Parts: sequence; C-alpha cells; structure tokens
Amino acid sequence: MPNKLAQAVAHLREQDGSRPLMYCSATQMVSQTLEPLKVWPADIPRPVSFYNALIENVCVGCTMVINKETLQLVKKRIPTSLDNIIMHDWWIYLCTSSFGKVVFDPEPSIWYRQHQNNVLGGSTDGWVSKWRKRLSRFAKGKNRYILSKQAQQFIRLYGQDISPQMYKDMEQFLDSYQKGVFSRMKYIWQSPFYRQSRLDNWIYKLVFIMRKL
Repeated sequence: MPNKLAQAVAHLREQDGSRPLMYCSATQMVSQTLEPLKVWPADIPRPVSFYNALIENVCVGCTMVINKETLQLVKKRIPTSLDNIIMHDWWIYLCTSSFGKVVFDPEPSIWYRQHQNNVLGGSTDGWVSKWRKRLSRFAKGKNRYILSKQAQQFIRLYGQDISPQMYKDMEQFLDSYQKGVFSRMKYIWQSPFYRQSRLDNWIYKLVFIMRKL
C-alpha cells in the first residue's frame, strides 16, 4: 500500500530507538483479481512478546520494518545452519521480542494475494478446513519437533544475553519437554508461553504433552 513505509516509520518513532525495534502489520488478503477477502492476522488479543514468539509467529515478513539495532542483533549471531530455523520472519520476531519491542499494527499495510498455487501464506478457508490441513501436515510428520529445535537453537546463541527470567522460563520449557508425560502435563498448565488464539493455545498444550512440538 502507498503509505506502508511511512506508517511503519511513524510507529517506530514513537518508541525508544536505542533498542531493537520491529514494526509489522496485519495484511489485507485479496483474491487473484485483487478482490478483498479478509484481514489477517485479524485478532492479536495478547502481547506480541517473547512468550508468544517462542511458540508462534504472528509477524508477516513482508510487512516488517526494523531499525539498525535489530539488524545488528540478528547479524550478531547468525546460525551456522538454518535447519533448525523455521522461517526468517519468525526468527526475527523471536530475537526482537527478547531484547527490544515489537509493534503490531492492526491496520493492513499490504495486499496479500492468495491463489491456488500459493506455497505459503495466510488461509482464506474456514477453521474446519484450516485445521484439517494442519492435522494432515502433522500426521505426515511435516510440523513435528520444529518448535523445540528452534527454541534450542535460540538459547544456544542468545541464552547468555537474555534476561535471567526469560532464560529460566525457557530452560524450564525445554527441560520439562524432555521429561516424562506426567511431568509434561504438570508443566504445561502453568507454562507462561502462549499462542494468540484460544484454540491454538489448547493445541499447543496437547502437542507439548505428546512431545511432538
């Protein structure tokens, strides 16, 4: 959209520019012929924080604008292998939310074109169809263990620099994940990490208990 960069810069200038900052926004999803479909992500009811970023990405990469401090932060410890990094935008969200601030703008800044050949992107399907596809990918093993591997990669690279409380919570998350099923069940009900949607949050807890995260 014509005002995308100006919109992002205006939001970032309201923040403390001496620390890592990242702007991201909702998207206006459109059809192949650019007809409006829906806004996505439509609802971010909980903070865009480290405690969300560890297990969910709500930041669409093509809406992101970062400051110099964020660029330096990400370049500081680039993983030697990208096998354990899910997506570049998710990694940047995790880094920025751990050391600075993420600003989510509910006003769309881009048209997000959807068509039948999309490899990645938002879904215009209903929630039943969306979850059918997710469960199918999970059953085929495509989404297993990716979150825990990315979390392990992050703590190896940045664990010594994050706050003591974040480190403690992340260490407990990873340690509990490796324990027996009853320990995992006990931990997950008091876990400080969350996904934005209530249904997604329940699914996260179930997959954690199954140790397929």
